[in-house]
Amino acid sequence: MPDQFKNIEIPYHYDYVGVYLTNRCFLSCDYCITNHNDVNFINNFSLGKELNAYQWIVGLNRLKLGDGVPLTLQGGEPFLHPGIWKILESVKHPIDILTALPRNVSLKKFKSLSTLEWNKRSAPYPTIRVSYHKGQNDYRDLIPRIAELQEVISIGLYHIDHPGYPEETEKIRILADRHKVEFRLKDYLGWYQGKMHGTYLYPDAVQGRVVEDEVLCKNTVVPIGPTGHLYRCHSDLYHQRLDCSIGHLLNPDATFSDQY
Repeated sequence: MPDQFKNIEIPYHYDYVGVYLTNRCFLSCDYCITNHNDVNFINNFSLGKELNAYQWIVGLNRLKLGDGVPLTLQGGEPFLHPGIWKILESVKHPIDILTALPRNVSLKKFKSLSTLEWNKRSAPYPTIRVSYHKGQNDYRDLIPRIAELQEVISIGLYHIDHPGYPEETEKIRILADRHKVEFRLKDYLGWYQGKMHGTYLYPDAVQGRVVEDEVLCKNTVVPIGPTGHLYRCHSDLYHQRLDCSIGHLLNPDATFSDQY
């Protein structure tokens, strides 16, 4: 780390640091939650230049995190960033990854890394979490690939518990069991057949509506955008509200403001 860069201390009560290496994605889901409420984040190439591998390594290694808190690489598709393998070898923190497992991810590639220590943390769930996207990728292809990768890394399959296709969910569960792949469901959040699914503190706000009352909006998540800006919430990141950024990874004097 350059001598003039001091650590950026993240308060201990923040338990998730989401690192959006890129906003590029090889899928085109019309139900993508990242692009909800008319957000134009995924594959929008006018949002600024994403950091390169060296810049990410320098910036992320400045972060001082709470005990046991990993960095979670996400996006977009983090494995589309050309520097991800160098980042995995060089960042000092434990790392989780959210991915749809594009074809450039292979057992050979992981075995070629100089270290897998970033993947060794103890966790009650797989630290590389592969998501199945209905209509975009094929679980019959994903599950055998995940089973192969389990030889060297902590990895599992995640799927949305959508009320519209429980039969397919059961087929995925059966195939995952056959290959000894850990399979977990995430709650479906949103409307389906006239009913809102999920539990919300402010239901109108999650639909993109303005809530004029005072609200308890402070969270425990630190989103970091592809350009290196730190934000208080995902809405500011997805809308690229640079005036709401609370700092930049490569600003030598950057600090983390915990004021809301």
